[in-house]
Amino acid sequence: MLIWKGWGLLTLFIPVGLSLVMQFAVDFHFGNGFYKSANWPLPLAFLLSSLPVFYLGYILNKKPGRKLMDIETQEIFEQKEVHSFFWIPMQYCSFIILTISILMYLSNIGFIYQK
Repeated sequence: MLIWKGWGLLTLFIPVGLSLVMQFAVDFHFGNGFYKSANWPLPLAFLLSSLPVFYLGYILNKKPGRKLMDIETQEIFEQKEVHSFFWIPMQYCSFIILTISILMYLSNIGFIYQK
């Protein structure tokens, strides 16, 4: 089950979409099957996808909210739209994607997990 608010679902779609684009580009340039056999294309796709996720999250979550006032207490509240994925704001999800990219690359070259 996926949980998101606002445009937070882009946190999932951007890395998956960029991975597919990277697969087509790498296989077209280096030949069929290179994407699956090489160590670097998928971690690079995740690394590159963390940038637009951070930028979009930062831009969308910094928009000012609507200020409302409670008539009885004269207290002012700010109602703001949040863009998050699993309760984590989009711009912070980019650091998780970046960490996954680094761990994936280290695993692929045999630094973390050796077969």
